[in-house]
Amino acid sequence: FERDHAATIRDFDFKRGDLVLVCNTAIEKALNRKMRARYIGPLVVVSRNKGGVYIICELNGSVFDRPVAAFQVIPYFARKSLALPDLDGFLNVSPERIQEMEDSNVSDPDSGDVDASSDIDVDIDDDRASVDSG
Repeated sequence: FERDHAATIRDFDFKRGDLVLVCNTAIEKALNRKMRARYIGPLVVVSRNKGGVYIICELNGSVFDRPVAAFQVIPYFARKSLALPDLDGFLNVSPERIQEMEDSNVSDPDSGDVDASSDIDVDIDDDRASVDSG
């Protein structure tokens, strides 16, 4: 099986500074997807977090606000070599924000953030009291 499907089963491990393409999942359910771009890119890999998702940025240094799942990322093979500057001074976000994204354990960025739900503080008893008195 592995010999027959050696060209289809891939486990890419991208390093910092690698050029990649990201699958455009926004067009999957669109009716006119035939004429739209399937991949977004080229993009630059900034790092990979503990959950296995990639933090990527565009060629102008703007970092995506959410990490991208590993199954959506494929390598970009440039026809000519692209000279990229040093990523530390190139990015438009602080190193603290990059470190925060790296330390998160999110493995699926579309599943929702568990930490965001714990920040909401709702007191159900106060809501019932205001409804009963009104």
